[in-house]
Amino acid sequence: MHGVNILRKLGPWAVSAAICVLAVEILGAAMFYRNTKSLVYFNHPKAADQTALTEAVTASGYKRHLHPYFGYTGPYSARGATVTPTNNLGFIQNERREVPFQPEPNDFVVFVFGGSVASRLVNNSTHGRPSLQEALQKLPQLAGKNVVIYNMAQGPGKQPQQLMELAFLIALGQHIDLVLNLDGTLEFVYGVQNFRYSVDPIFPPVDIFLALGNELTPADSASEEYYELAYGVTHARAEIRRYASLLDDSRSGVAYVKNAVGKAVYERGLEKKLDAYNQVVGKAAGWEGVRKLLGLDMSIKTSKEKLIEDIFDIWMRCSDLMKVLANSTGAEYLNIVVPNPHHSKKIFTETEKKAVFNLPESSYLPQGSAAGHAFIESRAEMLKSRGIVSGMTLFDDVTETTYADSTGHLVKLGETMLADFVADQTRLRLASPQGK
Repeated sequence: MHGVNILRKLGPWAVSAAICVLAVEILGAAMFYRNTKSLVYFNHPKAADQTALTEAVTASGYKRHLHPYFGYTGPYSARGATVTPTNNLGFIQNERREVPFQPEPNDFVVFVFGGSVASRLVNNSTHGRPSLQEALQKLPQLAGKNVVIYNMAQGPGKQPQQLMELAFLIALGQHIDLVLNLDGTLEFVYGVQNFRYSVDPIFPPVDIFLALGNELTPADSASEEYYELAYGVTHARAEIRRYASLLDDSRSGVAYVKNAVGKAVYERGLEKKLDAYNQVVGKAAGWEGVRKLLGLDMSIKTSKEKLIEDIFDIWMRCSDLMKVLANSTGAEYLNIVVPNPHHSKKIFTETEKKAVFNLPESSYLPQGSAAGHAFIESRAEMLKSRGIVSGMTLFDDVTETTYADSTGHLVKLGETMLADFVADQTRLRLASPQGK
């Protein structure tokens, strides 16, 4: 009788719990189908995705340092189970690559420049996602060729960093067949941020220099707060990447909901941490000395009213010079403006709305992205005359989720579409060379 009474008491609770789990399962399965047009139960994770799952660990092995020409890079030729792999110039790359190298007769050598969106396209093959190399390998002009890609893209990176990097490679005597420059967003995002910190927009992103410069100042209470916030930002970013990978690998509705909630929680917390982080490093003792030490105290030649136009002019001139440099060595040059959610006609999914539009209106990221892409759009004929290709409308008619976060990173579908778009534009450029 005692056991029966327990069952009577616990029975309704057990039924309620089962109904709740079932409801979450149905909700998760529906969300997965809405975003992927497939059933979560037939989702097959790639074994290689384990690399992405360990990014929380490997991120600790990637620490930027100052570079005499590029502004900054990661560690050179990093390898090992607990570090993010890099090539010999310090850019993230899964394959072992060292410049200068002499290509084999059958090689087609591609150097990729830009920000983190470009870098991910280069390195996606390790994470079971379509990579740029695989898309280029399918081109009819490259049939029978071995496409070799060297990554020169990093997040955040902006012009004229790409220009300096290409000049460096040519000075080394590196053979290049194709220069792919995927940019047009971070120039405005970090140009606006630089201006807010009274740093000229032509310089690399000031927040990276702030962090590196803070390490040059004596440790004090402010430095202690800086390191705590820096860890919080790094940890949040790593967790967002981890949950994004787990989302892709979900095999049940419950798992999909759990991973979606986990990703959203860290995304919401990241912006607060970033604001606090930037305030601390901006007020750090010795910042004025660091400005002078790093040469960031140059007087600013633009104004708030002309800021976006002047950033556009810098970006345009850098692209023109990269084309001249590439063509001077017999290489083709292709500059593509990557899409960005903050200036788009796309009808966003509920997932995108939560992941993308979670920043305050005053944030430099949406402000710089939207203003910059609107200005680029207003100069469409100028871009066309220079052979610069706009990919800003790539997702306008796509109803599925393509954006992963507020920075413009992409989910698997978005990366597949962008890789295919870049490959198709490469096909057109190779069919009608501009530099030969």
